[in-house]
Amino acid sequence: MLEVLNLTKIYKSKGGVEVKALDGVTLRFPERGMVFLLGKSGSGKSTLLNVCGGLDAPTSGEIIVKGRSSRDFTQSDFDSYRNTFIGFIFQEYNILNEFSVEDNIALALELQGKPKDKEAVAALLEQVDLLGYAKRKPNTLSGGQKQRIAIARALIKTPEIIMADEPTGALDSNTGKQVFDTLKKLSRDKLVIIVSHDRDFAEQYGDRIIELKDGKILSDVTKTVEEQKAISANVTAIGETLCIKRGTKLTEGDFDKIKAFLSTAESDVVITGGEREVKAFREATRITEEGGQEVFRDTDEALVEKKTYTPEDSRFIRSKLPLRHAAKIGFSGLRTKPFRLFFTTLLCTVAFVLFGLLSTLTFYDSEATFRETLQDSNQSLVKVSKYFKTKEKTYEYGEFVREYEYSNSAKFSKAEIDAFAAQLGTRAFPILTADVNISAQQQGMYWQNSINCFAVLGGDNGILGETLHGEYPSADNEIMISDYLADSLINTKAFLSNGDALSITDRDDLIGKKFALDLTNGADEDDVYTISGIFKGPEIPAKYDSLKETGDNALRYDLTEWLSDGTALLAIVTQDKMNAIVERFSYFYGYYGDAFSNHDMSFFREEENSGENGGTWDNDAYYASVNNLPSTGVYYFNSSVTTLGANQAIVNASHFYEQLSSIAWKKYEELEKENPNIQYD
Repeated sequence: MLEVLNLTKIYKSKGGVEVKALDGVTLRFPERGMVFLLGKSGSGKSTLLNVCGGLDAPTSGEIIVKGRSSRDFTQSDFDSYRNTFIGFIFQEYNILNEFSVEDNIALALELQGKPKDKEAVAALLEQVDLLGYAKRKPNTLSGGQKQRIAIARALIKTPEIIMADEPTGALDSNTGKQVFDTLKKLSRDKLVIIVSHDRDFAEQYGDRIIELKDGKILSDVTKTVEEQKAISANVTAIGETLCIKRGTKLTEGDFDKIKAFLSTAESDVVITGGEREVKAFREATRITEEGGQEVFRDTDEALVEKKTYTPEDSRFIRSKLPLRHAAKIGFSGLRTKPFRLFFTTLLCTVAFVLFGLLSTLTFYDSEATFRETLQDSNQSLVKVSKYFKTKEKTYEYGEFVREYEYSNSAKFSKAEIDAFAAQLGTRAFPILTADVNISAQQQGMYWQNSINCFAVLGGDNGILGETLHGEYPSADNEIMISDYLADSLINTKAFLSNGDALSITDRDDLIGKKFALDLTNGADEDDVYTISGIFKGPEIPAKYDSLKETGDNALRYDLTEWLSDGTALLAIVTQDKMNAIVERFSYFYGYYGDAFSNHDMSFFREEENSGENGGTWDNDAYYASVNNLPSTGVYYFNSSVTTLGANQAIVNASHFYEQLSSIAWKKYEELEKENPNIQYD
């Protein structure tokens, strides 16, 4: 039900020092049972409980609850997760003193949008031995009674997980034992996770003990029962303990067995038949009434029960605090805290002012505002990106484990670009993202010899304005660059395609010069370009001028980000050259000017164990539904089919063959097991 993967939680102190409370914790909890989290103060046990319960968000890693990942959870999702699946029990009880015992318990139901059920409350009060206390106020109860009220409140919404943070920390030992007895009963059909510092209680009640130190798991053990061994018909032994049932008549052979057992003892032997002493000894050594002994062994999470859940199983119930309760809680706080009353009044005033703006916001047109903002800004060009959602599914041993969703960048189609330009009342052109370098003797902090995107523009396009030098490319081996990139080539002493170092001081001298571009997939004769022109790029803000003289990594990073959003690193080529670049480099998503449509893409990752040492490998497959397919490079089994139908997809050929090979190999293994003496071709 509950699983955590690589959880990390980092806090920052006032002095800016980072404290790693959790350091890559990975755990799979059982469906039911009592799990103790032990450790010294600062070990991370309470932080782990708070993150698992959604009270705190991890710095990295994820929580998997019923197959649903927390990676994309909002704060509202965390609230709903707690409201649906978690029942909390705190050391300080967190009971509302202005509410009766009955209302404290029923509040958890009402938060789920359910009506107050007095019969259910009465049944729970009877279960925790507090029947008749429904109308009492919490300030008339003892500490143990308050903690049992907290347990009843956690149980009223029938949570599947109960989390308790030091539930007996403020109680005496006898009352604490009563609380643990109650929680132990609940753990028979629920998962109970307890943060505690008491190892004796943990070993007595716990089914599993996880000990933490410095944010990492120090040990993880699970309780098991070792059966006693018969020495004779009347005498048994378990470990170093000899057991003789009451009323047993021992034979001479039994006495011989007992003497032999005692002769091997390495320390003093105490023999008692007193009922009280025997009972105390059984409790101390954890010997059950059946004669078995409870011991802890290292946890094997492969044996932890693992279930498959449907989306309905992991559906959240949104929190809904009734207005009458919200008002009661608020006014109670105001009576006891006058400063809160002042700030509440101030906030109400602000709220009424904001309410006055509601009518204006109701008629707010986001598209029109965006268009006007672009037109009124000083930016001559704005770079726009598109994203698609990706679903990642993980399998282990061929079985589904988890799924979560995130976003990746995508390409625009020509129709989308035209529609976007028409909507904003401006002009737009597509760009092809790239990562291209030009060799240089030095780089420095200010100048960058790189091209991050290509585009096709004619001389009459007008989007970039007038060229400073030269003209737009007309041949496939020509290229136009920005004035910033031109100055970078001059100031970093770049290398020409023939290997000579560039030695000029004027942009005009760059026209006609040939440079080899590093297009990452191996250079060839097509990678040599002649500069045909230089266009005016964006004005570089003056705050970056200091990078020409000295180094500041933070400012350098800021400049790199600024350059990537404009046309300073843009290169213009002909349409034929652009087509050749797209065809040559298969790692670009889609085809230039004819990219993926608005269908979602999905990414599936399968993880399987291999060999005795449990080595792993990943089988990655990418599937995308597209409206427009390229005319070449696509093959169909049915020659009469030329377009995709419903529930159909195109896959990479190498992956297709890999999957066929994997299926054939698995089939071979099955046949070999059935008929080990038969040879298969």
